[in-house]
Amino acid sequence: MSKTKGLENLIKYLSSIPKSASQKTQLGKSTIPTYEKVKKEFPSDARILDYGAGQGLGAKKIKADTFEPFPKKDFKPTFKDTKEIPSSSYENVSSLNVLNVLQQNDRKKAVEEIGRILKPDGTAIISTRGMDVLNAKGTKGIEPMSIVTSRGTYQKGFKPQELKDYVQEVLGKNFTVDVLKNKIGAASIKIKKLKSEKMKVGGMVEKNNYNYNTQRTI
Repeated sequence: MSKTKGLENLIKYLSSIPKSASQKTQLGKSTIPTYEKVKKEFPSDARILDYGAGQGLGAKKIKADTFEPFPKKDFKPTFKDTKEIPSSSYENVSSLNVLNVLQQNDRKKAVEEIGRILKPDGTAIISTRGMDVLNAKGTKGIEPMSIVTSRGTYQKGFKPQELKDYVQEVLGKNFTVDVLKNKIGAASIKIKKLKSEKMKVGGMVEKNNYNYNTQRTI
């Protein structure tokens, strides 16, 4: 089989994976200590939204509202549809090990939504998995450090600087993105949304070297 034909088959396979399989983030009890670390990174005790809350156990621990599009029967999130979340409505947003289970277009949309939801001068913490995703059984994906697992789920690991560069490119010049000093997960970043009077005008967003699909999902 030629490399071109093999790539075409892989792309078809990735496209056939149900979103429900690629987007589930059923975070359980083992993540609660991580949520406690995240809360300490927020500058205030203002409202928190957990974006991709899984079972909602960690969010409950830090008294956060929740967004989860695929909740289990015993969990009722605050929001099931991201469109229901008002713009600039939360001072603090957490999203733990969510981006790594999303394919390119859905991942970009999730980052954009986090930026939209965040209040000016608000803080968001995002973490992802890293090289460990490649330990799973499955087929190598089309992105660096990615795999389609034998269960039909998608995993894309990130290095810290790679995650920072990617999110900065998606959000643009009106946000600052920094690698988190107190490491949370394999890769973790802190995002600040600039106040309106500090919004940067003009200039260019430097492209990264990871060749992500930047087309917005409609």
